[in-house]
Amino acid sequence: MMNTILSASVLVVVVILVMAIVSYGQGTLSDAKKLMEYGLYRQAEAVFQVRTEKDSGDADSWYWWGVCLVKQGYQADEMFLKAVGLKPKYNESIAPLYRQEAEAFMQKSRTDTAIMLFDKAIEWNKSLKSDIAQSFFDAGQYDMAVRYNSGLADKAADIFYEKGEAVSGEASLSYYRKAVTYSSKYIEAIKAKLLDISKTMFEEKDIRFWRDAAAEFGSIPPDFKIYEPGTYTFSLKAGEKTDRWIMFPSGVLINYGISSSDFNYKLLYDDGEVVKDGEDVVYLNKTRDKFKIIAITDQPKITMNLIQGRFGSASEK
Repeated sequence: MMNTILSASVLVVVVILVMAIVSYGQGTLSDAKKLMEYGLYRQAEAVFQVRTEKDSGDADSWYWWGVCLVKQGYQADEMFLKAVGLKPKYNESIAPLYRQEAEAFMQKSRTDTAIMLFDKAIEWNKSLKSDIAQSFFDAGQYDMAVRYNSGLADKAADIFYEKGEAVSGEASLSYYRKAVTYSSKYIEAIKAKLLDISKTMFEEKDIRFWRDAAAEFGSIPPDFKIYEPGTYTFSLKAGEKTDRWIMFPSGVLINYGISSSDFNYKLLYDDGEVVKDGEDVVYLNKTRDKFKIIAITDQPKITMNLIQGRFGSASEK
């Protein structure tokens, strides 16, 4: 009840003050400041305008008119320059004022206005730039920090890279992506890590996911290897498969035979079909020449023979 009475009283005072100023077309500097306290900035501006029109040498009115504008989110260099020309001491307070009001607008999420006011603060006092940047960095606002000090970019990248290293799986990706927005220093390390993860995957969809993730950070090796005619050996643990797809040279007539001591391996074709081999030397009646070898049991030596121009191309089998 008491608060309501006080609020009503304040409102009455403000209304009377505004009416008096409007009626007589004048007001004191104190009146204008009081209007600003109640958020009546336009009315305060009217007082400053009248006062400076009557006395262009009124440094205080020029200065406080500028303050009034800045509190509304506007730059006020015109007023401040006139005030400083008349009273140089005001020069010391202008940059801190711009910064203070910029911080207030940041808290209101009015970032564009805040940036404009921060920029004005720095124009009036360039030494504030590094301090403003560090304040943003300490508050975890890294984009703003780097905007005012590009030298903090590597430190921001360090923070997000370390966050990525501290988690596993897909959760790391958002941190890695953020890290490289600040610096390229970790691009190769991230790409290599994601490619290594892809090699631990068995399902093709998971392999593709991690390879695609790695490709976000730059070019990656192809997921296939072209084998020329000859003899090749593979060593795979149970459940493992060749990292890359096995392919043959385009336009070359190739027949391939694969064998091991116990034939406990399978061939996975790129259309998803899986074929189990079981002959001493296998000449598979397939129309495709892109596949991976999967070990069923430990396979210390799987041999693949590629012969050119003897049995025809894979597409002719």
